[in-house]
Amino acid sequence: MDVEELTERERMIAGRTYRSTDPELTAARALTKRILFEYNGSHPDDEERRAELLNGLLGSVGGPLWIEPPFRCDYGAQISMGAYVFANYDLTILDCAPVTIGDFVLFGPRITLATASHPIDFRQRTADMYEYARPITIGEGAWLGAHVVVGPGVTIGARAVIGAGSIVTKDIPPDVVAVGNPCRVVREITEADRAGYLDAYGAARPA
Repeated sequence: MDVEELTERERMIAGRTYRSTDPELTAARALTKRILFEYNGSHPDDEERRAELLNGLLGSVGGPLWIEPPFRCDYGAQISMGAYVFANYDLTILDCAPVTIGDFVLFGPRITLATASHPIDFRQRTADMYEYARPITIGEGAWLGAHVVVGPGVTIGARAVIGAGSIVTKDIPPDVVAVGNPCRVVREITEADRAGYLDAYGAARPA
């Protein structure tokens, strides 16, 4: 297919400029809103129905996961969730590009993963109504504290810890603690972190 023959959805997924007002994309977002309306209003004891809704909404689910309502996303189909992901209240994912979340990822409350962006140029942003999106990847075992924002095109490495309130605009390597606005690495995670945590709760140090 010629590049110019791509649908707006195909352009969006390919990382090209697109218009979100396209009827196909508008209808897809409307369907997602209806599914999330049911999910966010579901009874807290109805875990089976919640799991059914998430499995039908998300692009792929690697195993058991828990997302505390309210949860919001644009499409759902571009989100790949690993096993044993836990997300606290108010997770928002703008999945105009693929969002890949590894196993055992922890999200604090009010996390935003935003693949979507707009041109800096005013005319392209308004008269032309262009948008674009870049993928986000959260590695296995990462932990994002409350109110973290992850921007377009960012990869957070496996087991990394992102401090509360951080704005992540660039890639973060695995096995580090990173904080701030913009988010920066402050140190590596070491065995001392494990030993110190166990000592703090009265457990014996590992031999």
